[in-house]
Amino acid sequence: MKEEESIYRAFSNLSEFIKEKKILIKENKNGGNVEFSEAMQNVKKIPQDAERIRKQSRSTPRTTHILDSKKQLEESLQDYQNLNVTNLPEYMEGYADGINPLTMEKLKNGEFSIEKTLDLHGYSIDNAEKIFSQFLKEAICSGFHCIKVIHGRGLKSKGKPLLKERLKTWIVKAMHRKWIIAFSSAKMCDGGPGATCILLKHKPEKKRIHIIG
Repeated sequence: MKEEESIYRAFSNLSEFIKEKKILIKENKNGGNVEFSEAMQNVKKIPQDAERIRKQSRSTPRTTHILDSKKQLEESLQDYQNLNVTNLPEYMEGYADGINPLTMEKLKNGEFSIEKTLDLHGYSIDNAEKIFSQFLKEAICSGFHCIKVIHGRGLKSKGKPLLKERLKTWIVKAMHRKWIIAFSSAKMCDGGPGATCILLKHKPEKKRIHIIG
């Protein structure tokens, strides 16, 4: 379409045409007619090269509740992991004469990496003792420094938890005692009173072991 035939060109002089012909647009407050020039006096012309920007509203997901729930869960787990197992009545520990107090504290705080774990659940007392002896022997031959024995809390046992009590007896045996520096109930995140962490020596040395709990 040619420029002179364009509809935009036809309306380009509309304002001058209306002004020239004095076409009435509407009535004023006094009941009189308002001319086009008066009606358009406060209208501003938009430059043709003006850039128009349309702002799109973005819907922001409501994540506040999710973040709060996640934070509460993390805080709960942190509190659980920081529980001091030594305050529980089922806690037990033991240490050989001459042990560095800092070493014992590290063991109780779970600062030693557990290199081998034995689970005694479901075994009879006699079988559990044999399995523990073999487990200890293999750990010593492998040069492990810290091991863990899972024995359960014995909550279903009548009286004292059998496996847990027997484990203390097995540890103080002469053949085992010379390889053990200390032992302690595990941290809550590692099994709590249902598991015992044992610190081993690299060279056999017979010393008296003091047991607490």
